[in-house]
Amino acid sequence: MRTLFENTGTGRDLAIVLLSGSYMEPEDFVREGFVDALRRRGLEAQVVMAGVRAAHFSDGSVVDRLRAHALAPLEAQGVRDIWIAGISIGALAALCHAARHEAQARRRVLLSPYPGTRDVLLEIEQAGGLGAWRPAIGAGGDLEREAWRWLRDGGGRRCVVDCYYGSEDRFVEGQRAIAATLDPARVHEVEGAHEWKDWRRMWNDFLERVDA
Repeated sequence: MRTLFENTGTGRDLAIVLLSGSYMEPEDFVREGFVDALRRRGLEAQVVMAGVRAAHFSDGSVVDRLRAHALAPLEAQGVRDIWIAGISIGALAALCHAARHEAQARRRVLLSPYPGTRDVLLEIEQAGGLGAWRPAIGAGGDLEREAWRWLRDGGGRRCVVDCYYGSEDRFVEGQRAIAATLDPARVHEVEGAHEWKDWRRMWNDFLERVDA
């Protein structure tokens, strides 16, 4: 997992991990103004930008990679206040990490979360909905099913999870299903689709709420 590290000030107490979508690079967060938005608001943090790939889900390694390449260096420095924010498949990675290591981050931010593969979503639908769904998860684990099970069992209400998605997003039905498991006060369905212009607006809206 490629990572890029930046600081938005001299503070060492807060770290924000930004997880990319499937076809993005860590540098895209800089180009699209995510780091500058933190600076403008005076949020001093160590910022770790990480590239997430679909292959990291296929081989089941995304959570281990996130811990090894992004979180372990922060913990080695003694950082304890960690936020994880992800776009699309990066948001799904944030949920997968939460399912296995809930306490390792204080806050998670989902921007246009990719809800998972069609097989898993169809399985939930055919079970009669998330509440009735009882996934078969083998000893080796199953990241997507673990994430949805965590949501089903109230993980997204035990923790601070902010969720943003656009009403024109091609994944909106699955995103609404995720949102239904979260604190309604932290769910924001806004105008927009699945593009950088939408994610920039969502990120700025989130930061404005943090300021407030």
